[in-house]
Amino acid sequence: MRYSQVCLESWGYVLPEKVLTSLEIEKQLSPLCKKFSLPSGFFEIFTGIKERRVWEKETLPSHMSTLAAQKALTKENLKNTDIDYLLHVSVSRDYLEPATAATVHHELGLSPQASYFDISNACLGFLNGILVLSNMIELGQIKRGLIVGTEISTPMIEAIITKLLNTPNLTISEAYTYLPSLTLGCGSAALILAHTSVSKTKHRILGGLSRTASEFHTLCQAIPDTGLFNFSPQLSMKTEANTLMQEAAKLAKSTWTEFKQDFSLENNSIHHIFSHQVGRMPREEMMKALGVDHTKDYPTFEFLGNMGSVSLPATFAMGVEKRQIQAKDNIILMGFGSGINSLFFLVQW
Repeated sequence: MRYSQVCLESWGYVLPEKVLTSLEIEKQLSPLCKKFSLPSGFFEIFTGIKERRVWEKETLPSHMSTLAAQKALTKENLKNTDIDYLLHVSVSRDYLEPATAATVHHELGLSPQASYFDISNACLGFLNGILVLSNMIELGQIKRGLIVGTEISTPMIEAIITKLLNTPNLTISEAYTYLPSLTLGCGSAALILAHTSVSKTKHRILGGLSRTASEFHTLCQAIPDTGLFNFSPQLSMKTEANTLMQEAAKLAKSTWTEFKQDFSLENNSIHHIFSHQVGRMPREEMMKALGVDHTKDYPTFEFLGNMGSVSLPATFAMGVEKRQIQAKDNIILMGFGSGINSLFFLVQW
């Protein structure tokens, strides 16, 4: 996919004020730690995550997405009437139907001519949204589009802790399939894309590449209970973390090789990388697979955990605030998600 008319125009993010540390989670799991003789600080050692932010479990994704979208609009002095299309792209949603995008559309006061729908694809949903809107802009169907998502992991964290403490005859190998779910954090992020003819920033999205390995779709699965999006202690999320990490790294490496060939890139021509954040080991494995200097990547997992689909755009927005990005710098947006999917975008500042 190559683009000549698409710009990354504006962005915004919202993080919860409440902090949940890994030590607090470990304290709640003290009976489990004692049962399996797990050392003090094991979860932080296991993941590299010291803390994550959490909202109350009753928080509606649409509400936080509206706040993040408003920040993105305000940043470049855009009006709600400037948005031609809205995509809501997180796993978390208000209801089974209507689309969460419908509520965000209403709360933002977007034009009746501005269409909307939801996209949900594990941790890759946000980049899928960039792909969809970029194609629409490149084809001349719209001038500006808004991508927004919110992940609320609090119900999942509470459910997994309950399951770990109350599952009879739980083995340590079974426990390890549940523990990755406790890396999750909450957050919200929004991006606005624009046609070059109306763009103020001119940060161009030059193109992207997506590849899949769907034979590994069973490595990470979340199974809700019988209540529609009424999450309870019966909610399960099991992850074969080591296999998922290894296969995701293999897919990322092959995708990266093809991506660089398509865009005539060398590793030394990459100035910044903003990637989906999972934890210390997945980040190390990804950077090793890509053969890229890890200092080019901007890490946030240590204090935000894994925010799912929101992780990459929030990391990007925070990284842009902290780093000295120069005109013409090459920026890579790198995402992967269970399924397995891998997607790269090249942005020229």
